[in-house]
Amino acid sequence: MTGQAPEPGLWEFSVRLYAHEAVKASALALQDAGLDVNIAFWIVWSTGHGRDPVAVLDTAMALTGQWHALATGPLRSVRDGLKAPGAAVPPDAARTLRHSVLDAELAAEKIAQTLLENLDLPGRPGDTPWPAAAQAALESYAARMQVTAPLAPFKEAVFLTQKKE
Repeated sequence: MTGQAPEPGLWEFSVRLYAHEAVKASALALQDAGLDVNIAFWIVWSTGHGRDPVAVLDTAMALTGQWHALATGPLRSVRDGLKAPGAAVPPDAARTLRHSVLDAELAAEKIAQTLLENLDLPGRPGDTPWPAAAQAALESYAARMQVTAPLAPFKEAVFLTQKKE
């Protein structure tokens, strides 16, 4: 025992960051652009631990893509549909169900992050500082997804939050 608290796992890291409004807004912008926010947080987290997520990015994308198709995506669709369920559905009942579906969606997100966290990653090559390594890996991810995403605001919000903590 070193007397130090263990570093947070990916889920704890993500939840802590997502609690900051700037991170939440920039993460949702990535999602709107077509990126998986779980992968974005995993990239930042793993590069921060001196690992190279780009080496297994295709595997990560396949794992989370399959899980999204099976669980996370359908749950998100149901939750979104419950925002305006129609006149026949009592609003309080829809709101209660929507909250339950949100809980299930978050459980699915946590499973996706567990899948990512369990990937075996090589060490990050060279002496590139953490923010630059995270930015390069995020750019590689966006390029593989063939999307133009607002990566800079996400990276800036995450690292600004990290500096404050």
